[in-house]
Amino acid sequence: MHTIGIIAEYNPFHNGHRYQIDELRRMFPATDGIVALMSGSFTQRGAPCVLDKWTRARHAVAGGADLVLELPFVFACRSAQDFARGAVSLLRGLGIIDRLAFGTETSDINLLLKAAILIDTERVQDRLHKHIGAGDSYAAALSRALASTDIAEDILRAPNNILAVEYLRALRQSAPEIVPVAIPRKGVRHNDAMLHAHITSASSIRAALSGGTPPWSLLRDAVIPPVYTDLKAAYETGLPSEDMLLQLLRYTLLTERSAALREICGITEGVENRLCRAAQVTHSYDNLLTVATTKRYPRSRIARLVIHLLTRFKEAQAKRFDVRGAAYIRPLAFNTRGQALLRRIKKCSQLPVVTRTAAFLTSDERSTMEQGSLLQEMLSFDTLATELRLLTMPREKHPRTDFITSPCALTSIPKGQIS
Repeated sequence: MHTIGIIAEYNPFHNGHRYQIDELRRMFPATDGIVALMSGSFTQRGAPCVLDKWTRARHAVAGGADLVLELPFVFACRSAQDFARGAVSLLRGLGIIDRLAFGTETSDINLLLKAAILIDTERVQDRLHKHIGAGDSYAAALSRALASTDIAEDILRAPNNILAVEYLRALRQSAPEIVPVAIPRKGVRHNDAMLHAHITSASSIRAALSGGTPPWSLLRDAVIPPVYTDLKAAYETGLPSEDMLLQLLRYTLLTERSAALREICGITEGVENRLCRAAQVTHSYDNLLTVATTKRYPRSRIARLVIHLLTRFKEAQAKRFDVRGAAYIRPLAFNTRGQALLRRIKKCSQLPVVTRTAAFLTSDERSTMEQGSLLQEMLSFDTLATELRLLTMPREKHPRTDFITSPCALTSIPKGQIS
């Protein structure tokens, strides 16, 4: 039995993602299936996803995945290191994954593995903490800490490579039985903002949707048909507006006590005061992130901080979750083969499978989540993130929330997936 795991955001799912899945099926034609762990309502960089998580999961299954599971918010909207550790804890907890595939900017996985091993040495860790103490961001400090080795500094400047190294570190530490598989990125770079035909970046698709009338013909060539249809419909009804987050942040900073702010995950060294000042003088959310960004606090970290503030995600909770790892399995979409994988997971895993949120958490229980179980506490943040994202959208007649939305079942396996 051989099952491959993928960790992704699919924001949105595009032809580059489909290429990765097709390449895995070419490399491992006898695989039992592909399981994707996907961020839910907010990305690792703290932005609301362009489409809701059930729609994006359905797209992933239409594009070749068999089963899509949600990566809990408490790991998905965190640093690369915490994101990777949380995702690997869930893959390990499934009990059926023997390979983890991920995209890279380099074809030499041994180079990334060497970097992962070096990072965990005492010498590099000492240098890392020294540079962080001097005011560097984690990424910059990591590059400088490895400068005396034969790892080229630009290797760790590519987002895909940074995550790949963190996946490798997490596998070595907690799931050495899972074999890493690197799929070199094809075509454009991860954060390329220019829209390209056929294979482009998710960043370029989001940029095209936010800047005037989108070039629909180019978008049609960059994504599979269901994604194109749903993106066009979402554009017409209204996409998430990050400026709504600024209004919510201003209210939170106005009403929350300073001591309570300092309990929030990621709040250190008075950064909450910097956010307060920035929120008073900025005219847009984008401007807020620009004004609040510093050498120590890069833009993505500030964006995550805002989301942690709005969801009241505390540092003490993050530490408990990190020790425990993922506490449940949350299916979002699957095909016929994905249903078979779920049956195997239920036999092999000790983690509960959450197909109905209300069976594990009610809205009344969420209001006192810190008095509930760790599972309920972790699941609460998934539901809060879903509803926070909805606040950035035009009001819908029937908004999809975790308490009323079921996993999407695609009852057939798309042509070309039969092994």
